[in-house]
Amino acid sequence: MAKVYPQEPSSPQCLTSERETYTLWLKSLVFHSNGCTVYDSNGDIVYRVDNYDRKGRREVNLMDLRGKVLCTIKKRLLAFGCWDGHRCINSNFGSQEQPWFRVKRCNQMIKGKVACQISVGCQRYNIVKTSGKTEAFRIVNMDGQIVAEVIIQYPSFTNMIFQSYNRVIN
Repeated sequence: MAKVYPQEPSSPQCLTSERETYTLWLKSLVFHSNGCTVYDSNGDIVYRVDNYDRKGRREVNLMDLRGKVLCTIKKRLLAFGCWDGHRCINSNFGSQEQPWFRVKRCNQMIKGKVACQISVGCQRYNIVKTSGKTEAFRIVNMDGQIVAEVIIQYPSFTNMIFQSYNRVIN
């Protein structure tokens, strides 16, 4: 089991050109919180995503493994399907007036497979649904090059646990 607050890594993490794989576990490490945990390919905790809002609909915080808030993602009021991401500098939660990035849901009738548009400064990206047997999304730049890919996988043991649970009830 990974530690929630392990020691600092000896070498700083940096951007690489190599492909990286992350696993998103839809459970929060904080008791009575709505969120998820992100693990790297070694099984170590890399990020936490939690919201502390009672209803859990307006704002989420992306944190490193030590609990330091890196950015806050806020749902825009009066804008259907639009979220703004603000960098958190010196524990100042989303103090910037200008968002660091913006995600906007697209109308499916107009855009086809494009589910959302992402704006990071002057750069634009699209979240595109892929066709096939598995549920998957790709983040592509305006040239159509794949920047990131999400493949939703369901573990096979979920079905086994559900079946054994039904036997206990009967």
